[in-house]
Amino acid sequence: MANREPKVLDNKVLRKVLLRYVMSRQTCFNYETMQSGPWVWSMLPAMQELYSDDEIAEKNKDYFKFFNCHPWFGQLILMATLAIESTREDGATLTALDVRTSLMGPLAGLGDAIVWVLLPTVLGAIAGYQAQQGSLVGMFIAMAANIALWFVFWKLAIPVYRTGVSFITAKADSLRNLTEVCSILGIIVLGAMVATTVNVKFAFSWQVGDLKQNLNDLLNTIIPCFGNVVTVAILYWALGLKKVKSSSLIWIVIIVAIVLGAIGFLG
Repeated sequence: MANREPKVLDNKVLRKVLLRYVMSRQTCFNYETMQSGPWVWSMLPAMQELYSDDEIAEKNKDYFKFFNCHPWFGQLILMATLAIESTREDGATLTALDVRTSLMGPLAGLGDAIVWVLLPTVLGAIAGYQAQQGSLVGMFIAMAANIALWFVFWKLAIPVYRTGVSFITAKADSLRNLTEVCSILGIIVLGAMVATTVNVKFAFSWQVGDLKQNLNDLLNTIIPCFGNVVTVAILYWALGLKKVKSSSLIWIVIIVAIVLGAIGFLG
């Protein structure tokens, strides 16, 4: 097949692709191809503008291979891929697949660090502190931030297509550095939340002569906020076990806290 003239997709088609992707990107998820099903379905309106039905059928087989990335950043890769496909060159699909494969890892890390770790941790902390004060302001801030995030990624997608793959690849080093910074900041905030919002104190104490020793004070000299740290560590370990659900752990924590509090071990 000879190379054909490039064809630039209009915004109407690109918005249709984006809408499909936003609505379906986490559906039909499986351990063989991960997110490729929604990817192929989302690309269809654009591919119909670029290729014949027979060509699309063959290209769909190529795209229906393993792909897994953070859902928000995946749509940027999708637009970069369509920019390559719009050249309609013989090797466009192979090049697009190489770009898709090379970008999904770094952008998945960036998305996980910012969207899944940093923002929920910081906004959750704000919402939690506000809720402790009886205010819903923090909750509305978290909701507004998520809506703003959706709007930003939607607006970024079409410029990625217009400027081509260089929009992402030219900033590869900066993205890696930003990922590390966000990961570190997320861990710092999480550590602060463990120390300040988790409240596990041991009420048990004993008498040795004239000296009264409290278990909580003793353990805190070993590790500050010992009860908080150990409790979070146990829950984190439990979440990694098979057939253990977070909802079950919540009930376990409530029951254990009531029992230990009733016998005077926790204060």
